[in-house]
Amino acid sequence: MKHLQDPDNLRMNGGGSRWRRPRWAALAGFAAIAMVAAACSGDSEGGDAPAAAPDTPTILVTTGIWADIVSNITCGGLADIETIIPVGGDPHSYEPSLQDRARMENAALVVANGLELEEALEDTLEAVAEGGTPVFEFAEGMDTIAFSFEGAHHHGEGGEDEGHDEGEEEEGHDEGEADEEEGHHDDEAEEEEEEEGHHDEDDDEADEEEGHHDDEAEEEEEEGHHDEDDDEAEEEEEEGHHDEDDDEAEEEGHDEEGDGHGSGGDPHVWFDPQRVSGALPNLAHLLTSDVGLDSAAVEACLSGYLAELEAVDAEVAAKVEQLPAASRKLVTNHEALGYFADRYGFELIGTVIPTPASMAQASPAGLEELAEIIEHEGIKAIFAETLHSVDDVEALADRVGDVDVVTLYTGSLGPPGSGAETYVDFMRTNADLIVDALG
Repeated sequence: MKHLQDPDNLRMNGGGSRWRRPRWAALAGFAAIAMVAAACSGDSEGGDAPAAAPDTPTILVTTGIWADIVSNITCGGLADIETIIPVGGDPHSYEPSLQDRARMENAALVVANGLELEEALEDTLEAVAEGGTPVFEFAEGMDTIAFSFEGAHHHGEGGEDEGHDEGEEEEGHDEGEADEEEGHHDDEAEEEEEEEGHHDEDDDEADEEEGHHDDEAEEEEEEGHHDEDDDEAEEEEEEGHHDEDDDEAEEEGHDEEGDGHGSGGDPHVWFDPQRVSGALPNLAHLLTSDVGLDSAAVEACLSGYLAELEAVDAEVAAKVEQLPAASRKLVTNHEALGYFADRYGFELIGTVIPTPASMAQASPAGLEELAEIIEHEGIKAIFAETLHSVDDVEALADRVGDVDVVTLYTGSLGPPGSGAETYVDFMRTNADLIVDALG
């Protein structure tokens, strides 16, 4: 896929010229003059957003979380912001329709999370990018973190394989020493026979000729023996080579069976407002230089929104400070809060779903093990998600006993009236729920 974290990489499909700004680029500048004072005044809760001017560009965004963020940078009206995945939809599993494909192909810009969060959209995103539609991925270029529990179940298997290989190597070494010692004895026997043949030469010329034939037979026999040893050594070496290939193939198979997110890291980057803020100047540059939005308007709205994100980040950090460090422990439905934990000093204790993929299934044995961990750590709450069934979480809570189940917003904004309708409110509401549950 063509990533556009560096806007200078943007090209049309085909020739090598820069992508031309469409006819609405100039109109966006005139529209910006009329609306920048009202749209970028810093009051994110005041009034309805101004209506977009006719023929304004359309920016298509995969999730509602990122759509709200992009809307703030475009001043709530310099572009039409549309969302692919509806509110309450799971970005891990959403399957695009033919209409979604057409909308992406006709958009001025497509904005996605990246790091294979939108797993079922990956092929479509790649196809529209190759067709000439610019695609911006927020996570591209971010300082990402790895999943805390990724690949842990392979640790024991790796140790067994390593021990097995060492045993085979040692066995092969012993066989080599035995072959070498046997060859040494053969050489001593040959020298004795050669000396005996020398004495026979002095006594009888016929015996010498006969001894000569015997020596040749012995040499042929010995040469055949060495050929057998060489064949065995080659077979052992080839077998060892095949074993190495098998080990590599098995290891690759384990990787493919992993989280379904690829190897780039945890994709849930929006749970850290500082990382989000760090990516916004790149988006703003693209919006002005290639989408053609008014640079003064975008710059003003970017500045105001960065201040808003800084404020909510400080607010969440202050709330978390109310919790003792020993209480900052998270057990979640699936591993979606890694960046929240990294930013605000929490420890991830465990997840109900055993792999980072949200569509995986919990196992009874895994739930029993997690219940024992919760009891040992004194965890007060298990955090479910609005996107997924709470059945396994509630079953785990029933097994433990004295523990609450609290549902968070993770991969989607909340519906009207939820308190999580915007990204800033999403962060604020989740922080309130977590601190209240663990306090």
